[in-house]
Amino acid sequence: MEWITYIQGPMIGLIGWAATAVLTLGARRLSATEQHSMIVFAWMLWMIPALGTLVYRGLLDINAAALYCGGTTILMAILVSIATIRWRTKP
Repeated sequence: MEWITYIQGPMIGLIGWAATAVLTLGARRLSATEQHSMIVFAWMLWMIPALGTLVYRGLLDINAAALYCGGTTILMAILVSIATIRWRTKP
């Protein structure tokens, strides 16, 4: 059951990101492009401290954490862009 203590930081990061995404999608003052950009940016902001807990405990090297955070942020941006293009309503 020691692994439960290791995933607390990433789980808090995922829950925080999901809550931020829900609030962002509910913001009427933001355009769709701004909402999608905020969701990607929130992913990076929540993953930095989430992966920082793994670095602090010695489970992950800081270089690996930076690469993982950057890589998943780029992947998230690509997926959001594809979803935006695919489900865009045509006038």
